[in-house]
Amino acid sequence: MTPPHRSAALRATMDPTLPSFRDASELLENDLKTPRRSPRLHSSSTGISKPYKSPFARQPSVNSLGSRLALTHLPGQKRRSTTAITPLRNETSGERSGPTATSPLRSARNTAATTPRSSKSFINPAPLPPLDDCDSGDYRFSSSQGSIDDFDFCGLTPEAQHIYKQKRGITQLYDWQKACLSDDRVRRGDNMIVCLPTGAGKTLVAEVLMLREAIIHKRNSLLVLPYVAIVQEKMTSLSVFEKAFGIHVEEYAASKGRLPPIKRRADTRSIYVATIEKANMLINSLIETDRLDDLGLVVVDELHMIGDGSRGARIESLLTKFMHKGRGQAVGISATLTNMDELAAFMRAFVYSTEFRPVELVEIIKIGQRLLQVDKKTKELKHYADLPPNALASRDPDGICQLLQQVIPRHSAIIFCPTKKNAENVAVMIAKAVPKQMRDVRKSERQALIEMIREEGDGKCEETLERCIEAGVAWHHSGLTHDERKHVEAAYVSGILCVLCATSTLAAGVNLPARRVIIKAPVVGRDRLRKAQYLQMIGRAGRAGFDEKGEAVTILRPGPEERMFREMLAHEEMRCESALAEPDELSSLILDLLSLKVATTVAGLETVLARTLLVQQKGAEEVKSRMSAVLDCLAAQQLVQHMQQPLRQLPQQKVLVVTEVGAAAFGASVAPADSCLLLKDLMASLSTGVNFSSHLHLLYIVAPYDLSCNVDWDLYYKEFTSLPDSEKILLEASGISMQRIISQITKRAPLEAGDSALRLYIALLMQHVWRQEPAAAVAAAFSVERGWLQAALQSTVAHAAAIARFAERLPSTLWPLKLLLPELVSRLSDCTRPELNTLLRLDLVKRSRAAQLHAAGYKTITDVAHANVEVMREKVENLGRYQAMKIVQSAQALLRDQIDEKLEEMEEMGLNAEQIEAMRRTMV
Repeated sequence: MTPPHRSAALRATMDPTLPSFRDASELLENDLKTPRRSPRLHSSSTGISKPYKSPFARQPSVNSLGSRLALTHLPGQKRRSTTAITPLRNETSGERSGPTATSPLRSARNTAATTPRSSKSFINPAPLPPLDDCDSGDYRFSSSQGSIDDFDFCGLTPEAQHIYKQKRGITQLYDWQKACLSDDRVRRGDNMIVCLPTGAGKTLVAEVLMLREAIIHKRNSLLVLPYVAIVQEKMTSLSVFEKAFGIHVEEYAASKGRLPPIKRRADTRSIYVATIEKANMLINSLIETDRLDDLGLVVVDELHMIGDGSRGARIESLLTKFMHKGRGQAVGISATLTNMDELAAFMRAFVYSTEFRPVELVEIIKIGQRLLQVDKKTKELKHYADLPPNALASRDPDGICQLLQQVIPRHSAIIFCPTKKNAENVAVMIAKAVPKQMRDVRKSERQALIEMIREEGDGKCEETLERCIEAGVAWHHSGLTHDERKHVEAAYVSGILCVLCATSTLAAGVNLPARRVIIKAPVVGRDRLRKAQYLQMIGRAGRAGFDEKGEAVTILRPGPEERMFREMLAHEEMRCESALAEPDELSSLILDLLSLKVATTVAGLETVLARTLLVQQKGAEEVKSRMSAVLDCLAAQQLVQHMQQPLRQLPQQKVLVVTEVGAAAFGASVAPADSCLLLKDLMASLSTGVNFSSHLHLLYIVAPYDLSCNVDWDLYYKEFTSLPDSEKILLEASGISMQRIISQITKRAPLEAGDSALRLYIALLMQHVWRQEPAAAVAAAFSVERGWLQAALQSTVAHAAAIARFAERLPSTLWPLKLLLPELVSRLSDCTRPELNTLLRLDLVKRSRAAQLHAAGYKTITDVAHANVEVMREKVENLGRYQAMKIVQSAQALLRDQIDEKLEEMEEMGLNAEQIEAMRRTMV
C-alpha cells in the first residue's frame, strides 16, 4: 500500500482529475510572465560591471510560487517552505540563465539587480563582461566546510591562488579536494588515480595540477579527453587562464593541433587539450623530436575507458610511452572498478577514492504505474509509490509526460532513448502535449534559436525540429550537425529548452546536467544497457549549487527486461581488461616503439611492455609469447626486419629495424594490418593513371574504408551514367563497371564498409560537397542525415591527410599523391570560395559567417585580430557580442601561433633572441 504522504503528493501532481500535464502550467503562467531580476553585479578593477559568478552557469530559481510549488514535488521529497527566501550571494530570482561557453548562444545580463529582466533575444544580448572573466565551470560548495584561505593550492603562489579563485568564483573547497591536493605524494609528483562519482569536483583538482605545472615547474601539461565535443568545451573553459597566467591552451582534436607542437619561448608554457587519438600522436611527436621532457604532467579523464577497444589501447599506449620515456606525473580520473589494483600497478600510482557526491541522487525504477527505489547499499528494489492512471496512454504508453509534469518548465530533464529515431519520436510526442502557456515561455528566444540554426544550415532548419523547439523540447544525437548540437546544448543550459531527448552518447559527452534523467528503456541500440553506461546516464541527474537532489527514473517492462536490469544492478561488475590483448593493437604499439627507437631489440621491447596493463593481467611470459607472434606478423607484412647480426648473438639482442613501409604506416597513424591493403590500393589506382577532368578519382582514392551508409541505387545509377567516359574507364580498371552497378541495383543488397562500390558512392557524394553545394541539399539528395554528412566529410579529410603523410614517407612510389593530396585536404576541409579559406580557420566561423566578414572588410586573419568588437557587430548582421569576442580572440591566437612558428624557424637557423629583435627593429 502506498504511504499516505506519497499518495497525496502523487495525487497533487499526477492525478488527471487535478491539473494535468497540459493545464498544470496555468498555475505558473502569471509568475512566468513576471519580470525576473538579474544577477547581482559588482564593479571590476576595469570599471566594467559583471556578474560575480560565471554567467554560463544555470542559476537556482527563488520566486513567489511558495506553496503552489509545494504541490509539485517528487514523492518522498521534502516540501519547500513558504517562508520568503533571501537570495544568497551568488543566487538570482531569475530563470536559468547562461549558455555554455562553447556556443555563441548567451544570455548574460548587465543590468542592475533591481532592473527587470531584458526582453532582448539571447542572440544579440546586452554588453557582456570580458570573455576572460567568464567560464562554463562552476564550483559551488557547502557552507559547512572551511575557508580555503589557509590552503596553498598545491604550492601555487598567493597571487596565482587569488586569480584562480577570482576566475572560478570559489571561496570553499570540498574536504576531499583539500585532502587530495594536500597529499604529500601528489605534491612530490607521484602518479595518482582519482576515483569519484560524476559531479564530485574532479575538474578543480586537474586544473590546479596543470596550473602548478605551468607556473611552478615551468613545464607543459596534457589533458586527455574522450570526445571532440568535450575538448572544445574544455578549451573555452581553460582559455580564461591564458592572459591571467601567461600560458597557452592548445587544442588537439579533429583537424586541429600542430605536430610537433610549436616550440614556445622559454618563459611560456602550454596546456594541450587533446582527444585520445591526438594525444597519442602528440606523445609520439614529442618523443620523435626529443622534447618529451618538456611535458611534466599527463591527466587522463575517463581512465576506465582504457579497456574500450582501440581507443582504450591508445590510452594504454600513450601512458606506457610517457611513463617509460618521460619524467613527469601521470594522473588518471576513473569510475570505480573492481580491478583498480591492476590499474594502479600499471601506472605505479596510489589511488585516491571517495564516494562523495555533492547532490543526492535518487534512483527510481518505473514498471507500469509502480515506482520502485534502488537501495544504495544492497541495490535491491523497494516500493516507492504508485502512479495514477496514465491519461495519455494512447500516445504516451511509457508515461513520460507524467514524469515530466512536475519538472518542466522550472527545471530540466534529459530523456535517454535507445535509437536516434526513437529520440526524435519522443521529442515530437512531448512537443504535441505541451500546452500553449508553456509554449509562450521564452518564445522569442526559442525563435531566435531557430534562426541561428537556419543561419548555420544554409537557411534551412528541419520543420519537425522547429516545432519541437517552439515547445521547449529538442533531440540531441549524431544526426544533427556539430553546430546544431552546440546551439541546442547552449539553449538547454540557458533554460530556453527544458527537455532533451538524446541517445546514450550524450551521457559520455559534454556536461549537460538535469534535475531529472529518464531512461526510456534499458537498451542502447540493439544491445542491453551495461552498468557503466547506466552510471554515466544517471550521473547527469542533479548539479551542485542548483538542485537539492537529482532524480533518475528508468522505465522497464515486466518480465525478462526487469530481470536483466535487476541482475545488472546487483551483480554486474565494472572492470577493465587491457585492449592490447588484441594482436592488431599490440602490433600498433610495437611498431610505434620501434619507429621511435624507444626500443630497438627484442629485449628492449620486453622491458617497455613490462610497463603495460597487459603484463599486469596476463603475466610477462604470456606477453612475451604474444610479442613474438606479433613480430613474426610484422616481418611477414614487411613492416619490420631483423638486422644481420653475428651468429653468436642471443635472439633477445637482435636489432629490429622498421622498413620504409613500416615508417610510412607509423607516420600516417595507420594500423599495421591496414597499411598493406592501403599501399596495394594506392599503387593500383596510380598504375591506371589519375584522371584530372574532375576531382572524382582523387576523392575515390581518399574515401575512408570504415564509412558506411544506405545506398540510393536509383541515384547511384543516375550519378554513374552521367560520368565522362574517361572516368568510367578508370573506375572499370578499379573493378567498378556498369555491369556491377546494374547487378547491385537489381539485388539492392546493402554494401559493407570498405567495398569499392560503396567508396565510389561516397566519392560521388563528396563531389557535390566539393562543388560547394549546400550541405542540406546534398544530404537530402543522398537521403543521409546532415550530421552524418558532416562526420563523413571530417572522416574523409582525416583519411586524406593520413594518406598524404603515408605518401610523403614513400616518395619513390607514391610521389604523385605526395604532390596532389595536400591541396586536396586543404580544399576539402573548407569546400568554399578560395578567398574565404583563411577566415574559416577562426572559431565560430562557418561559410555564411566568413562571407559576411569578407563583405564587411575583414578579409584576413590580421584584419580580424585588430578589429574592434563593437564595430564588427555593427558591420556584421546578427553577430552577438560573445561571438564577435570569440572570433577576434581566435584570430589573435592564430597570429600569436604564426609569430611563434617564425621565431622557432629563426632559432633553428642559429639566431638568438637579441639578433631576432635587432632584425625586427631594422625591418621596421
